[in-house]
Amino acid sequence: MSNLSLHFAQNFNHKLDCEYFTSIRPQRDIYQIGKKMDIYCQNHFLKKATIISIKTLTLAELDDWTAFLDAGMNRLKLTALLKTFYPEAESLLFNVLLLQTC
Repeated sequence: MSNLSLHFAQNFNHKLDCEYFTSIRPQRDIYQIGKKMDIYCQNHFLKKATIISIKTLTLAELDDWTAFLDAGMNRLKLTALLKTFYPEAESLLFNVLLLQTC
């Protein structure tokens, strides 16, 4: 079976260059601890990674610590950015995925 994939438009904070990195995505059942993911940035394959932890939150629960770690910006700027990616973001639950490069 092929790996699932995560696509990034940008390498915010150069996080994809690290062994461990995060991704904030709308909650989906496919995101499970132990799942292997193919990581792409601007449609270029970068590496394989495994989900090692998942935290679920709403946009209102997003804090500066998580926002700076994930995208190098405060929670207000990241919330605005997520709303451009996901117009229905206010009503969504989000998964904060912690991944480790394979």
